[in-house]
Amino acid sequence: MKRPGHLPRALPALIAGTLWLLPHPAAAIDAIDMSLDELVKVQIISTPKFADNPDQIPSVVSVLTAEDIRLYGWRTLGDALRTLQGFNITDDATYAYAGVRGISAPGDYRPRLQILIDGLTVNDNIYASSPVDSAFPLDIGLIERIEVIRGPSASIYGGDAMFGVINIVTRSGQAINGSEVGLSAGSGADRRWRATWGGQVGSADVLVSATGFDVNGRSRILDDVTGDGSRQRIHGLGGEDGKQLFVKARGADWSASFIHAERDRMVPHGSYGTIPDDSGHVESDRYDLFQLARNWRLDARNTLEQRLNIGAYGYDGRFPYDYSSSLPADPRVMNVDKARGNWWGIENRLTSTAWSGQRLTFGIEYKVNSRQDQRNLDQGYGCYGYGSAPCLDDRQQSKQLTLMAQDEIQIGASSQLTLGISHNRHEGYRPFWSPRIGFIHDAGAWGLFKALYGTAFRIPSVYERAYIVPSVAYGNPDLRPEAMRALELSWEKRLTRQSRLSATIYHFHIKRIVTVDNTGLFINGDHACGHGAEIEYEHQWANGSRLRTNYSVQYASNENQRLDNSPRHMAKLNLAVPAGLPGLTAAIEGQWIASRLGNAGGDSLPSYALANFNLRYAPAGSRWDIALGIYNLFDRRYSDPVAVDDLLPTTRWQLPQQGRSAVLRTTLHF
Repeated sequence: MKRPGHLPRALPALIAGTLWLLPHPAAAIDAIDMSLDELVKVQIISTPKFADNPDQIPSVVSVLTAEDIRLYGWRTLGDALRTLQGFNITDDATYAYAGVRGISAPGDYRPRLQILIDGLTVNDNIYASSPVDSAFPLDIGLIERIEVIRGPSASIYGGDAMFGVINIVTRSGQAINGSEVGLSAGSGADRRWRATWGGQVGSADVLVSATGFDVNGRSRILDDVTGDGSRQRIHGLGGEDGKQLFVKARGADWSASFIHAERDRMVPHGSYGTIPDDSGHVESDRYDLFQLARNWRLDARNTLEQRLNIGAYGYDGRFPYDYSSSLPADPRVMNVDKARGNWWGIENRLTSTAWSGQRLTFGIEYKVNSRQDQRNLDQGYGCYGYGSAPCLDDRQQSKQLTLMAQDEIQIGASSQLTLGISHNRHEGYRPFWSPRIGFIHDAGAWGLFKALYGTAFRIPSVYERAYIVPSVAYGNPDLRPEAMRALELSWEKRLTRQSRLSATIYHFHIKRIVTVDNTGLFINGDHACGHGAEIEYEHQWANGSRLRTNYSVQYASNENQRLDNSPRHMAKLNLAVPAGLPGLTAAIEGQWIASRLGNAGGDSLPSYALANFNLRYAPAGSRWDIALGIYNLFDRRYSDPVAVDDLLPTTRWQLPQQGRSAVLRTTLHF
């Protein structure tokens, strides 16, 4: 049946005819030697939609650098994000999920954030998710900085950016200037390596890097597996292996990059009725991402930015089940779950400063989801108990078109007004208009004030709409898009050249938020709203010490109660100080998370506090460094809420997290 909203078939050729692609990334930045004042002036979002000073963006902006990653020993993108105000990271032993400002429903694959690598979207076209753990397709050692823009930037970034945009800026070949090898070993027989080369090839800056990892995992006792009151030791939790390849090149007005990543994660804790402590339960993710970009300087006041991107995502899950009651001869049946997504897209963006005091931007984006397939079957049986055909064999395609316009108007010497709107057409849905208004005022000694009102939308993912098998129906083809409106006010004050204080208050309202009912079916639930306040203080000292601390108070609820996994309070601290010897730095990280609801609001988990410690030795003038990281330093026992699992003998809605662990790492330069 033909669905409404089909896009013109000639449009791909029409837009593709304009293409020969996007902007020259900024020169390599050595953030290690920057003062705090210089760092916050960095041009952020350096390759995608805009290149802006954080002061000029009507949103709250955070920037984490490569030096932060090294000082605090962050292992994943999630480790970095969990230190920021408003962010909450949850781990269900299969994936880690990023929640923000109280929206972090257990089992919700979609973070309502757009995550980019040098401007290239990582969110897949099946689940619309982007992992923040080791399944993230880029080695954290290749990150130059992490740029976080909060708020509904719908007029620029599209529907996945309801709560903001995270752009990962990678290191340049020039910054490495030779070969680099990273090695690490840690608890659970965690072994990782990275080999990187960077430099000039002709007139191009080139970086090539390969990563591999293999983790045996650790043991943990769980008491909700058998249902007879006994406890069972599960082996290999967190066990995984994977590999990554990253290649990029850039010239004076062009750039190109390619990413390939694979991860296989062991999931032996008996989730969804599978055989507990069975090493055959493995869930795998694979990414292939490519982009080609070019910047045309048409004249002194007009530039055209163009980009081509191609992506593929694959998921494979192998779920062992015990059918001994009906298959005594061969009771172990493997249920196989597969998802395959392919897409390509083009972007064109014209920026003009022809009118004095204004910067006008017009953009068009066109994306073709050429493959959005989901398949589920019992290996050797088709759909066991329901016939020989697969339990699920859904194949879809879709197209989407976005038109956008934005005007940044300078008002006097100290104020700026931003007006933006986007028109979005997704095949099968009514078009959406998303306006945005931002105002910035520099009050001098009184600080910098920002105000933003924005709207955003979210199309239900293919998984949410179409994952329907005979035994369990999760998917709901009648799901309607979410719609969000938000108001945000912020203030920032540079107390000195080396210190800053910022504060934000916000309110948002989401219509038709997608949730699950008591049968596991995705539905458009009650409207959800949230409000909160965030405050952060940063300081750097002349001896190299640095401090960043923040506090968030937030309340996110539907029409009846506070949302699950939505802590009311969060406090974070990061402190790094010289440790006596030249080149030796000690860093401590503290996080306190208030109590959270779980089990559809029926239960709660107590608050917890964690501390991580990292000791790093990098002698001046040397081409090596070594670090020891200890995580959950005081071996605090705590649990995260997870998606309600009632296929076990007892209902599971929480999962204990790992205790103390350690990692020893070194980096060698040649």
